[in-house]
Amino acid sequence: MMADKKIKIDPTEFALAVVSGSNLNAADDVRASKDGLKRYLSAYLLIEEFNQLESGQFSLLKKSDLTLLVKALEGIKFD
Repeated sequence: MMADKKIKIDPTEFALAVVSGSNLNAADDVRASKDGLKRYLSAYLLIEEFNQLESGQFSLLKKSDLTLLVKALEGIKFD
């Protein structure tokens, strides 16, 4: 059963995948690098937060309650 298994996403792999799939065509290399770094850090921190939520709450949720986890993740702001 999926709800019985803990999910842990590697934050480095996820963040690298997000950045590599991003369009970072800025006017200059510095701006593109800053945009890439911001995107990398946002993705990394998002997965860290997900892993913490999962380890603390996800195993207690039933399959029908997974929408609560999705709503919690949507509320995370990194601005």
